[in-house]
Formats: sequence, C-alpha cells, structure tokens
Amino acid sequence: MAKTELSKLEWLAKAQAYCAKAEHCAADVRRKLYEWGLQDAEIADFIEENLYSDNFLDDARFCAAYVHDKVEYQSWGRLKIQAGLRALQLPESEISQALKNIDEIAYFGNLRKLIRSRSADSEDKRLRFLSQRGYTFDEIRKCSDR
Repeated sequence: MAKTELSKLEWLAKAQAYCAKAEHCAADVRRKLYEWGLQDAEIADFIEENLYSDNFLDDARFCAAYVHDKVEYQSWGRLKIQAGLRALQLPESEISQALKNIDEIAYFGNLRKLIRSRSADSEDKRLRFLSQRGYTFDEIRKCSDR
C-alpha cells in the first residue's frame, strides 16, 4: 500500500508510535508527517488533535524535557533555550514555566566550566562565545567574579 493511501487511523497510529519513542512537539510531528508523505492538512490537524487528547503530545512536558536536555547535555543558556522553544511555536506560558524550573546549580556550574574552558581567549572573544550560547551578560559577570 502506498503512503498516500494510508487511512486517517493508520497515519494516527504511525504518529503515535513516533511520539511513544521520544518526547516531541506538534511542530516535530507535523514535519515528520510531511517527510513521510502526508500532504493533507486536514488529516494532519486530526492527528495533532488526537495526539494531544491521548496525551502523546504535551507542551509543558516537552518544554521541561527540552530545557533539561539543553542545560544538561549542551550547556545552553536561557536565551538560546527560549529562542529554540519559540521557534517550535510553543505557548509562551509553557516556555516561561519550564525556564523557571531550571536547576540553577547545574546551570551556573555549566557556565563556570565554559568560562574556564575559554580562559585563554580574550575577554571580548569569551563574551561573544558565551552570549552565543545564550547566557546573559549579568549571568556571565556573576560567574566571572567568583
């Protein structure tokens, strides 16, 4: 059976299996559906609604996981994390709540490690690097003073 001949429920089952493997947001699911060959926006809307109602998609849960992973594994700052979540068109209230729940010890520990790793760089180069990672000038100054 060709991909274009899949029924709504078959597309839904495929999307549910995709969501069951890892945390995804609606933008990820829509992108994946189009990669798989789904062209019908009405079916995509139907799938998205069902994924939300069946709790396969949850914006708050996704934002929390995204924030955790970006802090823990990539040492991103708040600004870069916030920009990444906004790019995925997630609700601002969920983004704000997830950012409030950042583990401050891990967050500033990451920033201190980054500062130490760039100690040979000039002050300007270090500031540019850290700001590209999403840290604010106040956060950088706070950790540099210690």
